[in-house]
Amino acid sequence: MDFESEFLKTYRILKWDEFTVLNNDRISINEKITNKVITKHELLLQFKAELSLLNACKHKIKDELEQGLDVIDTQVLVLLSKRVIELFDHMHVLFSIDEELLFYFINFCQDNVSYIHVDQLDILLDAVLCTENNQKIWIRLLKLYLELNSFDKLMTVFQEGVRSLKKNSLPLWKMMIRFMQIRRPDMIETLFEEGSNISYENISFYIRVKYLKWCLQYKDIDATRNLFNELKKLKPPCYKLYLIMMAIESETSDFELLTVRKLYDEACILFGTDNIEVWLDYIRFEQTDGSPKLMESIYTRGLWKLEPNLKNTFIEEYNNIKREFMNSLGKEVIVIDD
Repeated sequence: MDFESEFLKTYRILKWDEFTVLNNDRISINEKITNKVITKHELLLQFKAELSLLNACKHKIKDELEQGLDVIDTQVLVLLSKRVIELFDHMHVLFSIDEELLFYFINFCQDNVSYIHVDQLDILLDAVLCTENNQKIWIRLLKLYLELNSFDKLMTVFQEGVRSLKKNSLPLWKMMIRFMQIRRPDMIETLFEEGSNISYENISFYIRVKYLKWCLQYKDIDATRNLFNELKKLKPPCYKLYLIMMAIESETSDFELLTVRKLYDEACILFGTDNIEVWLDYIRFEQTDGSPKLMESIYTRGLWKLEPNLKNTFIEEYNNIKREFMNSLGKEVIVIDD
């Protein structure tokens, strides 16, 4: 008697006649696969039967352990998991796999990760690659591989996911950053460098900012300044990167007015054509931390630089700032006309 039949008999999971039927079904399925006369419906029924048996065995083992009882060889869970994977493999090779079945199978893998070897799941990645670029499926797949003990396979899934999802792959980058920071801090900087240079702006902008904050947290201000000087060279330029660096420089113990002012000047040159806020932030900075006398000249530069359709809004916002500033000084309000 093999260990599977012994386990099923010992714990009365299947009656003997039921086990006989199951074995006959298995033989029949294998013969039909060999002869290439199997249907997808038959494979799916057997897939669900093996999965149901696996879950019954897991529940029985859990009950026994909760009662403090010894459990005989639990290799039956590994064996049944292997059978489920093999049936999925056949379905993928012989038929198309729909997204519902993919989700179902990935859930099975996550629930049984302790009984699965990572090399058994190469077919799963191939099945996902054969579907439309579904972001939710790639997220679930990457979550699964984060639980498996193979960094190389994890990186393969991540890279394939990025290649497939393109600009929609940001959730995968976020997941990998969290993983690397905890599990592979030796690799996190490489990931930041790759992400900072990727051609999709929604991803590269997000990662450049993350990279800069990480550098400040784990290195020092000098390293952060050097990194910023490298990141600001990347195209297209990232406005939020400048905002973060301005905030960092404004809060350092060796704060230098000219350093922050230079950052604002650069930001206004790069982003000041269609961005009102960069000019208003610069004006507010000079009002509170710099030289209020420079507010007027920054305003004038902004009027010259901004797109025509933005100028009226800019004038209105500047007048509000000027009004508040004058009120704080207790002086008469002077409104600048267009």
